Amino acid sequence: MPRPSSARVADPRAPHLAKPEDERYPPPPDVDPYGVVLSRDARANIKRGFDTMATTLRVTLGPVARTVVMESLSTARPPEVLADAATIARRIIGIPNHWEDMGAMMIRHMVWQVRENVGDGAATTAVLAQALLDEATRVVASGTNAMMVRRGVEAGLAECVKVLEDLAIPMETEEQIEALAVAAAGHDKIGAYIAEILDILGTDAVILVQEHVGLEIDREYIEGLQWDSGYWSAYFCDDLSRMEATIENPIIISTDTNLEKVEDVLPLLEQVMEVKDELQAGGLVIFANDIRGPALALMVSNNQKGTLRCLGVKAPGAGDRRIRILEDIAVLTGARFISEDAGERLREATLADLGRARRVWANRDFHSIIGGAGSHAAIQQRTAEIQETIPDAENEFERTKLRERIAKLTGGCGILRVAAPTERERDELKQRAQEAVSAARAAAEEGVVPGGGAAYMACIPALESLATEHETSSPDGVAAGIRVLARALEAPAYWIAENAGHDGRAAIAAAKEAGPGHALDATTGEISDMRQSQALDPLKIVRIGLETAISGAVMALTTDAQVRTKNQEPEVNP
Repeated sequence: MPRPSSARVADPRAPHLAKPEDERYPPPPDVDPYGVVLSRDARANIKRGFDTMATTLRVTLGPVARTVVMESLSTARPPEVLADAATIARRIIGIPNHWEDMGAMMIRHMVWQVRENVGDGAATTAVLAQALLDEATRVVASGTNAMMVRRGVEAGLAECVKVLEDLAIPMETEEQIEALAVAAAGHDKIGAYIAEILDILGTDAVILVQEHVGLEIDREYIEGLQWDSGYWSAYFCDDLSRMEATIENPIIISTDTNLEKVEDVLPLLEQVMEVKDELQAGGLVIFANDIRGPALALMVSNNQKGTLRCLGVKAPGAGDRRIRILEDIAVLTGARFISEDAGERLREATLADLGRARRVWANRDFHSIIGGAGSHAAIQQRTAEIQETIPDAENEFERTKLRERIAKLTGGCGILRVAAPTERERDELKQRAQEAVSAARAAAEEGVVPGGGAAYMACIPALESLATEHETSSPDGVAAGIRVLARALEAPAYWIAENAGHDGRAAIAAAKEAGPGHALDATTGEISDMRQSQALDPLKIVRIGLETAISGAVMALTTDAQVRTKNQEPEVNP
């Protein structure tokens, strides 16, 4: 495919593609920072804030993107060099003009919500929202009703989703996942390791991205269930050089009760003593909310005298998640969970309530269960129950924790260790690796579409046809709204090209001439079929980014008043 022409092409229809600010709205004179701003002035303030934030974030869009340097909150630390739009937005907690700050915070909230939902796509969301608001503002300024424009944009969204779903293809091979991860991370080895982990452990696998002091990027697989909670007492250790405790073929019980008195644990210890030889058990492991006082002393005494090998392990997590994890441990080992909320006590437990495993290991900070004896059917049912709750989780953190539970129930998780010579470079690599993990997982869930903005441009013909239909049936501004969306969909491809040092307008013209699915390959500078060059984007991220951008842009478009009542303290969280 030919390279796009380097000649600059003026496009008066799309001012947001030609300059970073909107000159039609001059900055307002100094006004009282409190009170009410109405009508045109309110919309102008919102738009200037939109443009300030979006212009800052859009430099990070694309595989050959730029970075943003941010002053550190601590004078002892050097400035941060960031390439992740969501992180940049979250670091910006306000801009000087309070009225314009409202528009900037709308963008900030949008891009962080996209990060929380799908882990990537923040820069694309900002670019689309800015383009939509700019195009819609131009149309409304010519006399078109803003609510009709909004209705047209929303009608166009439904058509875009249909086109994107038709374009999507499933991710079927490790090579495809690797190509996607490499493109998202901008690093060959990181992409290769992410694809390897997902291929071995499955698409629901937990991939923990950790910083590593050194120069080599590496990965590690953790077998079985491992949680970040250790033993209650170092006196349980049998390897004093490593301060670790290991019990082979243990008998296991899981409870959320607090164990303090001798009678809380003595009946259970006596039962285990009677059957441990018959069951060839190496000892007793108790997972509990708290073990202390005489109860802990009794277990330690039995362990040190060799009467009965014991190990008390702290319950992982906190709050409601702690109880769910203890239930997972019970399912994995075939035990019955002893619940304090149900009025149950450990002293009343019987041998039928106990579970088994091949090995339990613990140190001060972690524990691991290898070869739990729980039934396959029970584990599968528990996994399915957790899987059903993932779509209803409030944010990406909660979804990650749910996936962790699934991974630990089904076999393990992978750790990707990123390394670089400097701390700042390690931080940047970690950010990019986390985005690549999110992109690979999203691609496995809903498939992929052509990248580089090609998927959005492929929606334009369908939108033009829809606009023509509405002009014939109802010439009330809905068609104008649909065309607003059609023009705004060029913005991601434009800024990917611009950030890579090419002429965005020429790249879009050449891509349209080449046909659907084509766009500028920013790494080569040529117009390519994005599928053939393996430049792909996850459908889930493309779709949610568009939906979020439209939601934010139409809210800003239909704003007709601003109210500020007091000097607000800036919030760090969006």
